[in-house]
Amino acid sequence: MNVEAIINLIQMLYNSLGMDRNVNVGDLWGIASIFFMLVVIFITIFKKRPEIAKVEVEEKKVPTKPVEKVEVVPWPIRLKNGLARSRQEVWGKLDNLFSGAKLDDDILENIEELLYGADIGPTMVTELIDQLQEKAKTEDIGAGEFKKFLYDFLYNRLKDVQEKIDPSIYEYSADGPKGTKVIMVVGVNGAGKTTTIGKLATKLKLQGAKVVVGACDTFRAAAVDQLQVWCDRAGAHMIRAKEGTNPSGVAYESLQEALKMEADYCILDTAGRLHTKGNLMEELKKNKRVLQKLDPKAPNEVFLVVDAITGQNAIKQAEEFNKALDLSGLIFTKCDGSSKAGGAVGIVQQLKVPIVYIGVGETVDDINVFNLDEYLGALLNL
Repeated sequence: MNVEAIINLIQMLYNSLGMDRNVNVGDLWGIASIFFMLVVIFITIFKKRPEIAKVEVEEKKVPTKPVEKVEVVPWPIRLKNGLARSRQEVWGKLDNLFSGAKLDDDILENIEELLYGADIGPTMVTELIDQLQEKAKTEDIGAGEFKKFLYDFLYNRLKDVQEKIDPSIYEYSADGPKGTKVIMVVGVNGAGKTTTIGKLATKLKLQGAKVVVGACDTFRAAAVDQLQVWCDRAGAHMIRAKEGTNPSGVAYESLQEALKMEADYCILDTAGRLHTKGNLMEELKKNKRVLQKLDPKAPNEVFLVVDAITGQNAIKQAEEFNKALDLSGLIFTKCDGSSKAGGAVGIVQQLKVPIVYIGVGETVDDINVFNLDEYLGALLNL
């Protein structure tokens, strides 16, 4: 197409638009310039567009925080840290008595005083001192030898009692014996009973067990609410009643529901009974009798939660509860806040009742199955 034809074409366009204008060569160059500029602008925008889109995407990105790894502290370290106060304030001081000196009467007297402070009981202290004196007649005893002697003495006094524990208490197995294992948990107010039950229910649920919890402490609404929170988190089924309801009635209903559901465990909370009140202890006996209407063997286990902080009073509590209910196990709690964690030794030796769990903190991981070797090792820093 020549220039004259292009001019005629543009003239026809002008005429169709009603424009009274004659097209000349100058108009042609002007139109060409405008067209060229539009092409340049279009190409420029097209090339820039991916970069603009990329910027927009980058601006919309939300910076993500790196996932922090939660370090799981092994149980032996938790236990050792939890018993630090007891070790430092009582048992650890025994090392200082052997700073190069021979085992004389003064050292023996200091050892005796420290052991009494550890609440392991007068009978055991007397026996330990007598054996230590005999040992000193035939061999030199330094800090290392004394620590080994102390470990062996305590271990040999407790191992037979600790071996009485039924492993199915804390180790659920789908292939194990069928039936509902009933665990009645008792203890005075403030010992950590309700929290401990929540932790045990959580541990058993994590193993795949079906758990029913009975909130039989109907006199404290706050305790029932606290237990409900634990059960909701764990996925355990909880039976509760109105405040002031007969506790034995709740215990009966809980076991009835557990049997109906074919639950593996039925854990029963009880009111925080003062061991000095005979009528309250009688009510706990009633709870036990009511359960036996549904299952003659119930409860299979009666656990006493003992607060390590209470020291000598803990032994008195254990004696009274054992007399009334024939305890099958102890749960030693709050060992991290007390210098009396060694008191567990005296209770086991005196009552011949094993410790099944030991607690050194607030979380689920801070309570674990009691292992005599681990306990003595952490207590004596071996």
